[in-house]
Amino acid sequence: MTKRKVITALLASMLVITLLAGCGSNDSENGEASKSNTLKIMRTYHAGLEQFTGNDNINNNKLVNLLSEWSGLNLNYEPLPKDNVSQKISVLLASGDVPDILWIPGKSDYFKLAQQGAFEPLDDLIKQNIPNISSVFSQDELDVAKLDGVTYGIPIRIAQKVGNGLLVRTDILSELGLKAPTTLDEMYKTLKTIKEKKGIAPYTAATSNPGAFKSGFSPLAGAFGVGTSTVVKDGKLEFSWLQPEYKQFLETMKTWYDEGLIDKEFAINKDVKDKMINGTAAMTTTFWSDAMRIDQAIEEKGKSDTIHYIAPPIGQDGKSGIPAESLADTYLVIPKKAKNKIGAAEYYNFLLEDKTDKLITFGIENEDYTIENNEVVQTAEQSNQIPWRTLYFSLDTDKSFNSRLAAKGFLPYYNELLPFKQNREETAYSPFVEAWDTKFTELQNYMEENAMKFIMGKRDLSEFDKFVEEFNAKGGEAAIKAMNEWFVNQ
Repeated sequence: MTKRKVITALLASMLVITLLAGCGSNDSENGEASKSNTLKIMRTYHAGLEQFTGNDNINNNKLVNLLSEWSGLNLNYEPLPKDNVSQKISVLLASGDVPDILWIPGKSDYFKLAQQGAFEPLDDLIKQNIPNISSVFSQDELDVAKLDGVTYGIPIRIAQKVGNGLLVRTDILSELGLKAPTTLDEMYKTLKTIKEKKGIAPYTAATSNPGAFKSGFSPLAGAFGVGTSTVVKDGKLEFSWLQPEYKQFLETMKTWYDEGLIDKEFAINKDVKDKMINGTAAMTTTFWSDAMRIDQAIEEKGKSDTIHYIAPPIGQDGKSGIPAESLADTYLVIPKKAKNKIGAAEYYNFLLEDKTDKLITFGIENEDYTIENNEVVQTAEQSNQIPWRTLYFSLDTDKSFNSRLAAKGFLPYYNELLPFKQNREETAYSPFVEAWDTKFTELQNYMEENAMKFIMGKRDLSEFDKFVEEFNAKGGEAAIKAMNEWFVNQ
């Protein structure tokens, strides 16, 4: 081959490479914001996918068609699989063929992928294209998705502020001439009187499942200031379960148990409803959804206005409260290689508008609900006709959440809990902390196992210090140390 031919061939090859590079380069790959009229959303699997009838599906039904029309976007929703979600997301992001909006379940995956640069930084997009976000989220709620001060995702907000509380058979209190107790001492005296007069173990719980002991006794532990997983002492977090106050809580519960004030079957109970309905218990800690079912079952027996939530008892030093509901651990992100980043941000902002939220919450006016006296009226039957509408929620607004509770009859029971003091768990606002998040469930289970043993006398409380040593050896000390690296420097 002549020298001229070699040079010509090389120049041709360089031109091809240049052209290919130019074709492969676009705003999305360079991390710059882009916009088109097509938007692909990939969300976590939801049972609503199985609830469509006829020819309807997630991308063709009366609600999504309106969402598309109102937003001016060709919407394409696609679910992630039920199983192996982390693997699917990793493969998806590596492929480059990514959606414009992606749901990431779990702190671990979210922060790991954010650290790897898989997501678009959102601070500028939020400022420019999602002005409605401030009407729904507090800054604390948004900050939980930050990594090194940068927002890479938006939490899938949970509107529920509290889950359970102290439920009382107030008809039994009235029958015995008792008032609702307000302090721990008053509660002890009330339980004693009920036991003496009615011959029952007045306080019941169902703690046979993991996590159930902590929730089943939370208002009582709150009276000692240890109703959440951690407490702040001297500017640092400590496990509540290792504190002297937690030992005092266990000693008090053991006294109540030994005196027959706590149901002897609490550790094996699967449910509290039957005993509350039958009047073989007068107090329990349970969720608002169960409170409604208990109330309805008692009403079927011809009694009404028999149960109410009461304020958690106040301890000797004024401490009290029930745990505030934890934040969601699912995040909405825009992948770094998304083709329609501006469209994704604008669509999210569109979902926060009152008109859109109303459509997703209730459906279509005069078809799925009516307006009476400027209020939405929707029957349970109407609500159940469009159960799949929750597929399009990207978060839960207070209005939407309360409306759904009202349609199903839960709202009066939930509302009874709202005025009570709620204690915030600080670690709910942390990023992923490996030594904490990978060990927490194991540590909580170990605490619960031993707490129940201490109360029932199967392990002597003189071994509490030994329990603390065991807990720390199982990873408790390393977990709280790692969490404090975030907490004291936030």
